[in-house]
Amino acid sequence: MRGNDSLQTGPAVSWLVVRGALIAVVAAGAVALCPLIGWQVAAVVLAVVAAALPQTFAAWGSVGCLVIGMLISEPDLGRAMIAVLVVQLIHVLMSLSLVIPAGSRVVIAALRRSALRLLVVQAIAQPVTVAVMVVGGAAAQGSAQTVPWAAVAGAGAVVALAVTLVMRANRRAP
Repeated sequence: MRGNDSLQTGPAVSWLVVRGALIAVVAAGAVALCPLIGWQVAAVVLAVVAAALPQTFAAWGSVGCLVIGMLISEPDLGRAMIAVLVVQLIHVLMSLSLVIPAGSRVVIAALRRSALRLLVVQAIAQPVTVAVMVVGGAAAQGSAQTVPWAAVAGAGAVVALAVTLVMRANRRAP
């Protein structure tokens, strides 16, 4: 290399910021969503393991702890909306932790697409959450037995996605 060769990037953050954010999001989600201290502690311990060793996928275990906390308590629209946000944030931060090597720096501009995808998914998921909670709550109050229409709609969406992915995978490249 020559003396005048240099590489300049935009503002960057340490890899520790992404992994620390993962722990912070799990801790905040555990406090907001889990009524039992044991499940809160388990979620945070799994987040710490995930931050230290991302290849263990332990952050998804912390999502399981949050889900158990949601199942233990009464249904609530606000908590459901927080859960949708927290679970996606955990997923995004864990996915980033898997591809950002320890000791590296991440240019903030490189995180822009992940942040944009997060916002787009939340713009779709939050109104759907409200609709499911409001309509599901009204249906539960109106009759003793309700049809789990959200489960049927979700299964239909999964089938449609699977068919689309299979069709795209079988498409031959020109």
